[in-house]
Amino acid sequence: MKTSTMLTLSLLLFLAGCTREKAETTTRGNLHALFAESTAPVMIEEVNQFLGSYSKAGANITYEVVSSEDAIRRMLHDTLRYIVSTRPMSPAERQQLPRVEGFDLNEIVIAYDGIAVVVNPKNVVEKITTVELSKILSGEIRRWEQLSEAETMKGTIEVLYQDSSDVSLFAESRILHGKGLRKDLQKTTSSLATLRSVVERPLSIGLVGVLWVDSAHVSAKVLKVAETRETQDTTFRLPPERMGKFCTPHPANIYRNYYPLKRAIYAYTFGPVASFASGFSTFVATKDGQRIFLDKNVVPATQPIRLKAPE
Repeated sequence: MKTSTMLTLSLLLFLAGCTREKAETTTRGNLHALFAESTAPVMIEEVNQFLGSYSKAGANITYEVVSSEDAIRRMLHDTLRYIVSTRPMSPAERQQLPRVEGFDLNEIVIAYDGIAVVVNPKNVVEKITTVELSKILSGEIRRWEQLSEAETMKGTIEVLYQDSSDVSLFAESRILHGKGLRKDLQKTTSSLATLRSVVERPLSIGLVGVLWVDSAHVSAKVLKVAETRETQDTTFRLPPERMGKFCTPHPANIYRNYYPLKRAIYAYTFGPVASFASGFSTFVATKDGQRIFLDKNVVPATQPIRLKAPE
């Protein structure tokens, strides 16, 4: 009798677990997501708006802000089902994903942004070339007066650098192209720390994702950038007529590939087709989700858009 009761209880618990599993829908369930640090301002807003619509129906999303490298690594080796990265997953990394029946990896480019070059608001410099930026990071250029558009700016350039981050990954792969970093970098811990340090240090220069420029509410000055070198990098090919032309990281310039420090933002979902994770991913890619990117001055990637020309 006792054994029969235990078997019945075990069966009921099993069925209850199955019921809970089946209860997950595209708008109801639990999800823990990882967001690349430089995408955090917009992705947190995406979560807030999604939960504003569906939390009463049982939607619950928690998140962590990490580097793209950490986000990808943890999707490969943990049980994460949704991450946002500023670099694509490599074929070798895809092979490391666990084999789970009914689970698929879905990759989508959800937006395009860029890396902004920021300086102290009192700095008279307005423009910088990609060659100069590369030489500043490598140490070949160390003083402001060495720049072609230095105006009256003088003094030793202090480089603020967020090590082991999405920004450093971009700098080393897309700006330095194999050159070594200078040794006297002033390391920062986040995009916000970089922006605050730039405001405090008159001779400094730093790099941040453009999403942080407005979101941080810090008075750092954003420089115009011009591509002045021929490279083999065809990730976002610059139109030939734009070579040597300075422009800001305005969404219209990023969209047209005019801004040379452009990058893509990737979302990865690992799970069943109709899972809660796929539901959130779909929201981010639809009109309402893409509008949030545009409101943050980032170029939406999945919906037709109308962009205003830079002022």
